Amino acid sequence: MGNGEAAAEHLQLLTSQLLDGERRDAQLEDLVKAAAAVAEGVERYVGAAVQDAREQNYSWDFVARGVRLRPDMARRKWPDGVSQDAPPALGDQRIASVGLNRAEKKTAVSRTAKEQLGSALRVLLGASGRTVGAVAEQAGVPVGSLSQLLTGKQVPEWPTVFTLTTILDGCPEDLRALWEWAKGRASTTAPAGATALARFRSAMRGQHLAVGRPTLGELRLSSGLGLDRQRILESALTGDAMASWEDTELLVRHLGGQPKKFRHLWEDVQYSIFTLSVKAASDGR
Repeated sequence: MGNGEAAAEHLQLLTSQLLDGERRDAQLEDLVKAAAAVAEGVERYVGAAVQDAREQNYSWDFVARGVRLRPDMARRKWPDGVSQDAPPALGDQRIASVGLNRAEKKTAVSRTAKEQLGSALRVLLGASGRTVGAVAEQAGVPVGSLSQLLTGKQVPEWPTVFTLTTILDGCPEDLRALWEWAKGRASTTAPAGATALARFRSAMRGQHLAVGRPTLGELRLSSGLGLDRQRILESALTGDAMASWEDTELLVRHLGGQPKKFRHLWEDVQYSIFTLSVKAASDGR
């Protein structure tokens, strides 16, 4: 990987962190710090790109035209033989999440499955208080690859996602459905009984995680509902209970998920309940 590519990947993650902060109504101080980190990342990228150009034997006249400086000024700013500082550990600039705002709701529905998986991992990363560099080292994956995963650019195989989620103190099964959808995979057979229920609940928790674990109030769903329905929705939101399809669809849409995918999971649970009821009746119980 060239100097410019490494710096560009670092800049990409810094920018995504700033965007996440905007979407989640972070404090102004945190947003300004994140913006300053982006500005510093741009400077590092330019220096790395110049270094790559010089290592490829491009002249200072050529470099100067690219950076819009005089050749002597460019040479003094980025002298040959002086390595550019490596980017700092990725993820040092953390932005606290305070839930889902209107802007988040508008953009959540347009996120790809890959972006939702990356978003879920970024939420876990922010909660862990660790840097991307430290997590990548512990997981044994390249920092650049982890950056690509966190920003929804690529999706590794399940063992990698499982390891990263575990390192970040998350529940791997909560991200399983997000990973399968990001990979374009779908279950060929319907799970039965407790397995179907566990899978549905995990998928709900994963979708909830992907948008920062907002409350019903932050989703603007708490007003106009009776107390009993609010309790059902709150339990369904965290995967602790099953709700009717009407309420499940309402939650999924507000969480930026695709109701069609959740419908299959929900129906698997209903089918399991039905078959168990039939079996119990036939056994005389």
